[in-house]
Amino acid sequence: MKLTQLLTATALMLVAAGLPATAQTARIGYVPTEDHPVGQGVNKFVELVSEKSEGRIEIQKFGNGTLGNEPQMQSSLQGGIMEMMVGPTSNLVGSIPEYLIFDLPFFYPDFEAVDKVMDGRVGNALFAKLDALNMVGLAYWDNGFRHMTNAVRPINSVNDVAGLNIRVIPNPLFISTFTALGANPVPLPYPELFTALETRAVDAQETPVGLIYSSRFYEVQDHLALTGHVYTPYLLLASKTWFDSLPAEDQALVMEAARESADFQRNLSRTDADRLIGLLEQEGMEVTRLSDEEMARMRETVAPVVAEFTETIGADLIQQAREDMGAN
Repeated sequence: MKLTQLLTATALMLVAAGLPATAQTARIGYVPTEDHPVGQGVNKFVELVSEKSEGRIEIQKFGNGTLGNEPQMQSSLQGGIMEMMVGPTSNLVGSIPEYLIFDLPFFYPDFEAVDKVMDGRVGNALFAKLDALNMVGLAYWDNGFRHMTNAVRPINSVNDVAGLNIRVIPNPLFISTFTALGANPVPLPYPELFTALETRAVDAQETPVGLIYSSRFYEVQDHLALTGHVYTPYLLLASKTWFDSLPAEDQALVMEAARESADFQRNLSRTDADRLIGLLEQEGMEVTRLSDEEMARMRETVAPVVAEFTETIGADLIQQAREDMGAN
């Protein structure tokens, strides 16, 4: 009898070993609309995970802030209540000040430099710090360089920024940057921004062109200045509670899908930017491009801000970023 039971148990174990891992259902939340590059990136990521897991992992998509704003979703991830989200690195600076490296004004000259930092030593070191917040960094996605819009006047020089009441991310580096430029920074959560612009509670705002277009800011803003002053990426994040519950093979395929979706999303976001600028012009926005001399003046004006926050971020980390950006 005991031998029969042992043989039966052994047979069941062998059968179980050949079965696929337990099916998983997870949710992913994000604030932009589905037609935004983030929404399209989420679609690609969900498709890749389903394909690689042969349908065992189903990810349900919740865009347009359905599951809350980004700080709320981040809190849900940390508490293990929610599985995944996409949000900007700026939301993490309160807990991990080193993420301010992505908010430094005029620090990144182009996308190639940005990618070297995100995909290199700095990006990996910052992902490692997420463990303490019960989160896992899956990939860096593109949010584009940030530009300024306003309803008062064209911006052709640093002097034109002075006096504008500009909405900024509730983030000390953004506040310091626009104070240095002579503007009056007004920290506001993103969901409140359109109404604030419409009622003229603020004159101006600064976001990438993808958000400017998808949020229809052209309805309440007349001028767009292509300043490219800050590059703040998006993060594809997972709750460590959920991610650690996956078998190792599923963790690996989720990470692989995240990397592939990052390539897709970055390319989509960046190639779409020029088209969106044209559409914003068609909607009646006046687009200005500052001269090299004026861009240099802006860079010089905010240089003390970069120096001030170097201590907060860590001089070694900033040096690593500069070295990696300069690497061939």
